[in-house]
Amino acid sequence: MNLDDEVRRHLRDTGEQVALTPGMVDAVRIRASSRARRQRFILRGLGTLIVLGAIGGLVGVLSSRSNEQATSLNLAPLAETDQTTKLMSADEDSSASLASTSPTYETVARAATEDAEVTSTPVSGSSESRWTKVEGPVTGATTEYMYSGDRVLARVISQWFVRDESSWRELEMPASLKVIAVDFGAGEEVLRVAGWLGEDVCTRALVIQVRDGNTWKRYELPNEFATGLVSAVSAARLRVTDHELVLSRVEELSLDPVCLLQSRGIDVVDAEIVDGLIFATDRKAGRVVHSLDKLGPFEAQEFLDTGPIQRSMVSRSADGDNWGTTLVMGQRVAELGVVDGLVVSEDAAHTVHDGQRLDRNQLIPPVALGLIDALASSSGTSLIFEREEGLWFRDSSGEQPLEELTGLPSLWGRLGFDSAELTMVVETSQGPALFVLGG
Repeated sequence: MNLDDEVRRHLRDTGEQVALTPGMVDAVRIRASSRARRQRFILRGLGTLIVLGAIGGLVGVLSSRSNEQATSLNLAPLAETDQTTKLMSADEDSSASLASTSPTYETVARAATEDAEVTSTPVSGSSESRWTKVEGPVTGATTEYMYSGDRVLARVISQWFVRDESSWRELEMPASLKVIAVDFGAGEEVLRVAGWLGEDVCTRALVIQVRDGNTWKRYELPNEFATGLVSAVSAARLRVTDHELVLSRVEELSLDPVCLLQSRGIDVVDAEIVDGLIFATDRKAGRVVHSLDKLGPFEAQEFLDTGPIQRSMVSRSADGDNWGTTLVMGQRVAELGVVDGLVVSEDAAHTVHDGQRLDRNQLIPPVALGLIDALASSSGTSLIFEREEGLWFRDSSGEQPLEELTGLPSLWGRLGFDSAELTMVVETSQGPALFVLGG
């Protein structure tokens, strides 16, 4: 007789107390099966304990025979535990040491690598994974980058570009002007540019033009050069506000023999100075030779001995007239920022950005030899500073050598914003490069 028959018989015997329903037999059978499964599980567990006890006894016998073997058996799990603890600690700290750890088990190594990729480690080498190099507007061309307001500008020879989000857009410049600086601080509708007006290097004028809508207004800087001297501007910054016009530039002054002869009324198309003589090509007489002694003394005569002179200066005016010029120490263009509506130039004691004038001595890290640049943002203050081994970058998430960030030796750096993005212009051994944080 099977289980179902026994249940049915029992239910018939107790029929006065329990009503027999079609599903009752199945319910009782299910409960009985569950009890049987629990009994089998308990029996298997007891069997497993017995086997483990036997194995433990065997291990005890083996360990009593050899102390050396027992020692090795004890150290192996300890090494695994120590290695696993290191990996867990590195994962919790989001440390860059994950990449250098050599775990015992391959499965642990894969887990650690996956965590390292997701975490974007915030110390030491962390910033390297968060900075992205931005391609220039002209592929393969040497590009000069600069900041104006909260925009990044790029210059490729005579072309000027502004970065709009993730792309570059070329700016339309006055056709008659050889532009050396652009101010984009108040929007493109009031674009300001500085440059040379005129094709003749001897007579051209340095001007600032301000566009308001479709109208350009021009301001001319006075020509302060001695007769025969010409200027070649290598870098410049421009800011124009309601209060003043300010132009910072680095220029090389040199004696031009053509300009010197033209100032004496001699019309030549080319000339060169050799051993106190000027060899020139006259428009009418052809090839001629002039003696510098017979031209008489002139203001720029000292350049015959010293050669070209490079200088950095800041020129400013409240109304486009009455310009004042101040020479600046060093051979780098003085960066300009607008603070409380006034134009401020960077110097040896302060870094300057729009809205910020920061004291270098209060920001420089103890290990630094000098502070290159600093920029305050909602996430903290970012720094570029110099150590004995080169330039370093530091922010709230850690610090790293600029060379690791760029992949090239770095000579100089400048921080700034592109709209809401933090960016960095780095001068490398292969030319300037632009990086954006989180790009």
